[in-house]
Amino acid sequence: MAKQEKSFLSYVTGNALPRETAVDRLILLQQHMDFSRHKLVMALIMLVNTIGASFLVHRWVPNTNIEVWITINLGLALLLVIDYLLKRGRPAPKQVSGKYLRRSEFLAIAFGLAWGSLPFFVGPDENAAMIMGGLMITPMSAGMASMLTRVPRIVLRYAIAAFVAGAAYSAFYQSVTGATICAMMIFFKFALYLGARSSYLVYRSDIDATIKAEESRDLLIGALEASHQAFAIFSEAGDVIVENQLHQKVFSSREDSLEPVDKPIRRDGVYWQKSVEHITGVGTVVVYTDVTRMEEVRFEIENARNEAEAANEAKTRFLASMSAELKVPLDVISACAGVIGSSSNIPCNEEEVSTYADKIGEQAMILSSTLDGIINFTRMERDDYLAQSSEVSVSEVINNVVRKFTEGEYARFADRLKVSVPQNLSADMDENSFEIIVRNIIKNALEAGSSAPIVVKAGMVSGVGLVVMVRDRGRGMTQDVLERAFEPFFHSRPAHQKYDHSTGVGLGLSVARRLADAQGLRIKLRSEPGRGTTAFITVPETLVRRAVPQDKTDAVDVAVNDLPELQKKTG
Repeated sequence: MAKQEKSFLSYVTGNALPRETAVDRLILLQQHMDFSRHKLVMALIMLVNTIGASFLVHRWVPNTNIEVWITINLGLALLLVIDYLLKRGRPAPKQVSGKYLRRSEFLAIAFGLAWGSLPFFVGPDENAAMIMGGLMITPMSAGMASMLTRVPRIVLRYAIAAFVAGAAYSAFYQSVTGATICAMMIFFKFALYLGARSSYLVYRSDIDATIKAEESRDLLIGALEASHQAFAIFSEAGDVIVENQLHQKVFSSREDSLEPVDKPIRRDGVYWQKSVEHITGVGTVVVYTDVTRMEEVRFEIENARNEAEAANEAKTRFLASMSAELKVPLDVISACAGVIGSSSNIPCNEEEVSTYADKIGEQAMILSSTLDGIINFTRMERDDYLAQSSEVSVSEVINNVVRKFTEGEYARFADRLKVSVPQNLSADMDENSFEIIVRNIIKNALEAGSSAPIVVKAGMVSGVGLVVMVRDRGRGMTQDVLERAFEPFFHSRPAHQKYDHSTGVGLGLSVARRLADAQGLRIKLRSEPGRGTTAFITVPETLVRRAVPQDKTDAVDVAVNDLPELQKKTG
């Protein structure tokens, strides 16, 4: 509790709004939306209360300057109305910087000072002035707290500012009544603080649980994508609750009953066997399994032709790419060598010679890296490029890859990898090839252009196998780029980003898929522009070996394994 108290106190008193984690950014967005929605209501409340307070003052206290106070408060209420009208009709933002909330916090302080200054304008009777002020400050603070439960920084800044104005009046006139009312308001502000803290901690906990649930849901959906089954859950009213991409693509636009059928259903040249399970209190689970057999021979012929065309296109892309990737470094090396060579007429001092030598070394490194990638890719054309399979510890391989990415020239990535992998899983496969697959997938995520952490998770999914998920929050890929992501020599870096030896020549994903296919593994990508990319590496159940859990680290595997229970019920 002490840690939560300190954390909340730092949050409400800090100068900057936190936005480092996904939870912080989502809270910031929802607070922005909450305050935007309530601006007009707050303006109306201030208008009504200002008129009501001025009426009471005129009725009970003679010789006041309440008109000045009314003008100040109505002017601030008008600012809220103007801000509401300026933002009316705009689409809801997907992310915010926090500048609007910071301006709103300063505006809340101004509102609090204006409202709490009521005693200064009531009149010469200090007792009546403080009583009026206390009666107005307390309900206004409580009303704002009830409307903006998820924005405690604004609520507390308003309440403290109003109290400070009232306390200043009491101190100036040295009023016993004022001191008593201020003491009462201190206890009220403390209660307001405790209520705001409790509400905010519950709210933050809910947001954190929601994000974790979304990650688990993505892992399940990714596993279902890799299974090549069309999967959907319908509510009791017949509305879609959850569906994977295959179901959305093939079945969502078609009218279909939620009843099982005995014969396969033909859709777009593919035959699907439909399974239906009605679950009380949940709805209906529908699974379509591809049972096509008649088109296998034609598919193999077309696939061979497509591979030949892809190989020819890859060769063309290779020649086009290498003409630039090899020629540019060679031109730089030739130019630098010409300047410092024995036949050069250009005078160079020692420092300039060292600079040119460094440039030659840098370009030579780029050439070496490029050629290494090409050599490794061509080696895979041999039939014996895979070593003999053995029992491989999945967690050990992943942790080794992560460790290498946090040492040496990759040390800058040390704080960007968040790993959660069970210790009790292993599989029969080529260890070196699996390490290359994981390394290329993680390297691709690190190059996605985001400072957010890369999430690496793994777990068993019944009926599918072992699923390794690598998720980044980078720039993401369009559908066109996603379809070409596994093509040799293709890369999706922006046009303005220069080539360097760390980004490669577009062979990472292609090599990963070829190594995976050779061992019976599957790789699937899901991506949206601006929201990042998630890669799923699926190891079939027949290759997976499980040990008895030894410690609590295996709890992650159990949680993941519980998710596809629905799939098991549908057969």
